[in-house]
Amino acid sequence: MSGPSRAAYERSELDWNRLRRYAEKVARETRVPRRTRQVVERSERTRQVRSGLFGLFTRQETYTVDVPRTETDDFWVLQSRSWHKKERGQGNQADEDETALYDYCLTVKGGLVVRVTSETDCFFKGALTFSDRTTSENPMTVDDVTLFDFEAERYYREKGRFTIETDRDPDHKRLKHHAKGVGLSLALKRLHQR
Repeated sequence: MSGPSRAAYERSELDWNRLRRYAEKVARETRVPRRTRQVVERSERTRQVRSGLFGLFTRQETYTVDVPRTETDDFWVLQSRSWHKKERGQGNQADEDETALYDYCLTVKGGLVVRVTSETDCFFKGALTFSDRTTSENPMTVDDVTLFDFEAERYYREKGRFTIETDRDPDHKRLKHHAKGVGLSLALKRLHQR
C-alpha cells in the first residue's frame, strides 16, 4: 500500500474556517483536563512585635512567606517539537546551552497558537552563571498547520564544539496525510474524543 500522493496534497487547499470552527467546538466540548503545575509565590506580610523594656512598645515587622499554589494552563498541547544547541567554550569562554520548545496548542477559547519557550544557560567552569527564559505566543500560520501533515525530521549533528539536536522541522519526504490540515484536524479529534 502506498502512502498519500504528494501531488494531490499540493493541490489541496487549507480550509481555515473549517479548522477554526472545529477548534472552537473541541475547546468547548473536550473533557480532557488542562495541565497544572505548582507555583511558589513570595508574599510580604507584616506583624506586630512587642519590644522595649518589659515589652511595653510595639513595632511593625515585615517578613516574607512562600505561598504554594496550583496554576492551570489556559491551553491544551496538541504537539510539541524542540531544538537544542550546546556549545562548549574554549579556554576562558563559558559553555552555552540553548533550548527552544515549540508547543502547538489549542486555547480554552478555541484559538490555535504556537507557544515558544526559549531557555539559555551559560556555565563558566561548570557553575551556572547566567540563565534566561522567555515564552512567546503567536497564532498558527499555514506552515504551522501543515507541520502536522508530515513526520518530524530528526536531526543530530556534533561538530567540534557544537552539538545541535532537533525535531522541529517537517520531513517533506514523509507525508502522513492526503490533504492540507488533516493532521491538525486529527490532533483536535484525538483531544475531543479522549
